[in-house]
Amino acid sequence: MSMTAVQARDITRADRPTARLHRDAEINAWHGLLEALDGTDWQRRTVCEEWDVADIVGHLCGQAEDVIRPWSFPLRDRRAKQVYPDLPLLDAHMMVQADEHRGTAPAELRARFERLWAKATRTISRNPGLFRRMNVKVDGMPGLNKLNLGYIQDILLARDLWMHRDDVCQALGREFDAGPYAEAVIAQVMLDLEDGPFWQGTPVVLVLSGQGGGTYRLGRGEPIATVQTDAVGYMRTLSGRDDQPVVELLEGDRAGAEAVASCRMPF
Repeated sequence: MSMTAVQARDITRADRPTARLHRDAEINAWHGLLEALDGTDWQRRTVCEEWDVADIVGHLCGQAEDVIRPWSFPLRDRRAKQVYPDLPLLDAHMMVQADEHRGTAPAELRARFERLWAKATRTISRNPGLFRRMNVKVDGMPGLNKLNLGYIQDILLARDLWMHRDDVCQALGREFDAGPYAEAVIAQVMLDLEDGPFWQGTPVVLVLSGQGGGTYRLGRGEPIATVQTDAVGYMRTLSGRDDQPVVELLEGDRAGAEAVASCRMPF
């Protein structure tokens, strides 16, 4: 873990080749995880409401399909509005992704994930710059009204694969291996945290410990506190998966620890 505090807003956005390394590493890790699933593992409930392990895999298959066939996205949006009218559109869209793969036999679901993500990765790598710069209106991600496709495919897909792999490991009671690029993936989260509207300005030094750990400065001005929490655990907190993080005040004002514990952002 780096002990030199990095200003989060100054972190460099991962470029296209680096993003592919992150995504490929996650797909490879999922390969090992899916091979290890057995019997009732697929039906274990997860922290993602309404979803078991198989549903998460189905949602991820749906994400890959949306990359391969971009026209599937508006079609799913239309169905999502009909089937889940009370949900934010993005949440409803993801529910439809999982619904469409529900009931698939585990062996086929495993093979489908491998096949779809191999093709999706090739598609992302070949997408022309003009396509990648297209802005997409995102309903259901407060503070992120429009995102360009390059950012969605390079940054958010790897992040989602990574976080959902932790969801599955949590559900199964297995140790989560955050992977060789965990620190880089988390650094991109920290960049988004401060660069977007999510951090409310309290200047702190945040020490993230454990896998993927690093030390970051958030907010402008002299830090009022130095606080510490587990890196992977804090990603669960930021994404709304864990509302009771263990945040240790190392020095300074307790308001700094409270700011860290209460912050949330879309993943």
